[in-house]
Amino acid sequence: MKSISNFLYNLTLFSIFSLCCSNQSFGQEKVNISAGVGFAEFLNVGVRYQLKQAQIGISLGSLPRKEGSLISVSGDYYGHFAGSSKLSNRRPWYGRAGLNYIRDEDSTHNDKYVYLNFRFGRDINISKKLGIQIDAGINFQLYYENVSKLPPSSWDIDIDYSNSLALPSIGIGLFYRI
Repeated sequence: MKSISNFLYNLTLFSIFSLCCSNQSFGQEKVNISAGVGFAEFLNVGVRYQLKQAQIGISLGSLPRKEGSLISVSGDYYGHFAGSSKLSNRRPWYGRAGLNYIRDEDSTHNDKYVYLNFRFGRDINISKKLGIQIDAGINFQLYYENVSKLPPSSWDIDIDYSNSLALPSIGIGLFYRI
């Protein structure tokens, strides 16, 4: 399973790099880069490609930890549907659907999750190039796998989402139209 995690990580980095470096072939303002914080993307960076009033995007996220790693790879579809903005042709209200892969690994365990997320949100345009996005919704757990590396100690305190089939999701971030 580690090879799948490495593959997803490398695919995300390659896709972000490819979209950012090939801006001339897409035309102006079709590519957005983003940075934000949320669940289940954690601290994240991403790229989105715009197709009229829709966007497709990927992001890579993580949280700093003393030991181990906590990463998230997300792929999302954004459908912009309501309102208007003087600073953009893109409608500010959107629905968002996507998949989140999360890997939480340290010396004692390796947990893997896949969530299906649905959110509603709004773009707040600050200028023609820069904006803030805010969204909220729900995550549905599609897959969970736990691999214990060591037997748990009697003093092990761990927050376990493995039995939670639905969790709230929320995010806030900045985007920049290239």
